[in-house]
Amino acid sequence: MSTHQITPTDEHLPPLELPPGALDASHPDYENTTGSDPPEIEPIEHRIRLDIIEAGGLLSHDTHAPTPLARQYIQKTLVDTYESEHRFFPSYDRLDDFLDEAPAFLTGELEPHYRELEQIRADRRKWYTELIPKNLDTIQGTADSLLPLHANTFHGVVIVDGNTDPIGYADGHDLDVDDVIREAQLDNHILPSEYGITLPAPLLVGEFASGSTYAFLPWSDAVVCGCPYKQTNKWAVMCKHELAAASCLATAHEGDVDAKYVLPIDVGVDIPQRARRFVSPTVAATHTPRKQR
Repeated sequence: MSTHQITPTDEHLPPLELPPGALDASHPDYENTTGSDPPEIEPIEHRIRLDIIEAGGLLSHDTHAPTPLARQYIQKTLVDTYESEHRFFPSYDRLDDFLDEAPAFLTGELEPHYRELEQIRADRRKWYTELIPKNLDTIQGTADSLLPLHANTFHGVVIVDGNTDPIGYADGHDLDVDDVIREAQLDNHILPSEYGITLPAPLLVGEFASGSTYAFLPWSDAVVCGCPYKQTNKWAVMCKHELAAASCLATAHEGDVDAKYVLPIDVGVDIPQRARRFVSPTVAATHTPRKQR
């Protein structure tokens, strides 16, 4: 497997070597094999992150309050994205009649494939109309454990494997020992090496007010949280840690357009921006949040 190497500006840091699945889908070396690779960050996830940032954040879930601007943006994005996927499915408004008109043998050959496509389309509709809103309701309801936002710290670190002594590595590379972490020390459900990231690696670690420590893993032209909720619920477009990250970005870089979708480094070493990219530049250049009319 080929890797894409990024050299940090800090010469004391190792290169960031990323697997093909961490690249943008338009990159010639991009590759993501369903079933063996981690699921890609879908376009809707990038768009929802951008919607939250542009809306000024989304942290509380008060059923008595008006619908937050971010949720208004997201609702419009869900509708538009679902409708944009219609082109991927053949349209058979009268499927039963259509199949009745075909010879029996041909009907028997075609029907299972048509029914399977119909189920896939129904599953996508349920994802956009039910599961994603439920996911967002859930994390909004549990995000109080991450407040206030300033109690969460984004730490630039070097992640090393279990055979490397962090103290010895720090001494040998003129780094603070607090900025070198064995990946086994993380609370991640899936570790960086399991994502195909070559160790040692300069990565961003979220040290959250809830007491958990998760590395953000470069993937699909952005980063994804390694927490159990995000990694075990494949239908989830966001976890509360990503929600907190988006809400931090909503106010952190108001005057810096270049850094608008890149997570900050509060403490630690100067890891590459690619290890902190929260929204794909491709999506940032093509998606504009809107409210439903």
